[in-house]
Amino acid sequence: MVSGCRDCQTCTMSWIARMGRHTLYVCTFSFLVKPVFLKCCPQCKHTMGRHQRRRDGSFQD
Repeated sequence: MVSGCRDCQTCTMSWIARMGRHTLYVCTFSFLVKPVFLKCCPQCKHTMGRHQRRRDGSFQD
């Protein structure tokens, strides 16, 4: 038996359609949230946590 309700458009989607929709939401969410809440490097656009630092906290660049 299928879980969820039989009248809901999301519940009656195929497994592949639900996974595609989930992937789209995750990608969109990451592109919207990353620049707002995480500090990013102005040069490479990666998060600052990926950059190596010296013991005093300065960057090794």
